[in-house]
Amino acid sequence: MKIDSLGYAAMLLCAGAAQAQSSNVVLYGLLDVNVSNYDSGAKANAGNLTLVQDGTVNGLNGSRWGMRVTEDLGNDLKAGVIMEGGLLADTGALAQGGRAFGRQVFVSLTSASLGELRMGRQYILEDSVMGLSNPFVNALTLNQGTAVTNMGKSLPFWLNAPRADNVVQYATPTWAGFTGTVQIAPGEATADRFHGLKAAYTLGNFNSALSYEWNKSRSSGADTNKSLTLAANYNFGLFKLLGGYQKNDELTTTSGNGAAAGIGLTVTGPDGVFSADAIKGYTIGVEVPLGDFLLGSNYSSVEYSGVAANKTGKSASLGKLGFGVKYGFSKNTFLYSSISFASGDLQEYISQERVMQVGLRKSF
Repeated sequence: MKIDSLGYAAMLLCAGAAQAQSSNVVLYGLLDVNVSNYDSGAKANAGNLTLVQDGTVNGLNGSRWGMRVTEDLGNDLKAGVIMEGGLLADTGALAQGGRAFGRQVFVSLTSASLGELRMGRQYILEDSVMGLSNPFVNALTLNQGTAVTNMGKSLPFWLNAPRADNVVQYATPTWAGFTGTVQIAPGEATADRFHGLKAAYTLGNFNSALSYEWNKSRSSGADTNKSLTLAANYNFGLFKLLGGYQKNDELTTTSGNGAAAGIGLTVTGPDGVFSADAIKGYTIGVEVPLGDFLLGSNYSSVEYSGVAANKTGKSASLGKLGFGVKYGFSKNTFLYSSISFASGDLQEYISQERVMQVGLRKSF
């Protein structure tokens, strides 16, 4: 029997409406753009540069659009979907290498008594742990997860990918303030297998967490890119104190997935050039709310260690002191600004010896 196109379209709309009645669908978005000025170290010789940038770099948040779906299945069970794509608001291009849903895309089943199962592209666990240690939550020039440019080559400060592909994740329910999470992502013959563990504890105004992540090399079978991250904060009311520590060992540049994906490890400093295989660092900071303003400051430091071409051991330090402020016009619109100053052995060898910026973020 022949059905005309108008009738067929009506049938689809009715089917979609019936489906929508059992699922809650939320569309959302966020745009964040800043103007940043970079002053390089004398040895890096990159001069002074002003850039209009998406919030992915130095902003409160990377720009995005997305869809969140939840469905109550009954019997203490809910199904969910997150499909979130990143975009660069300064140019209009897609972020995360041009992926349609590069920020995160996963399907989930959640039970208040049994926990949550997720499958898809997701944030790795150390990203949320780092957020506990950083004023403004991994944002502005205070973010210790932002890489630097060392003599023209990218170099991680703290390790933070911050996402991984093909992740299966299970998170426990909360028991007396404790939660646990485990992640695993098979290499699928194109990347190293990735693993992650996280434990978190909250009691009143105190929050803490630690994560441990690593790869299993697809070529040698060895455990590599071992990354331990710890963080905690306490809100005293008038101010919040934050701190954290990260230790990374057996680092490689070939994992293809996980915390070390896409990193560079060539370090150039006053003692020459070497390849880092370990990075360790700490951070301490403070947040102070003042009406519609939030003030923040922190100091973060790392030490790179490794071996030079002549097999001699080498190390170099890099520190960053940051100050930031955020003003809330509403719960969805913020004006922000920050400045940071580098220190340590590599201060003169990076393109971000001094960074200052101002930006605007709007969510909807």
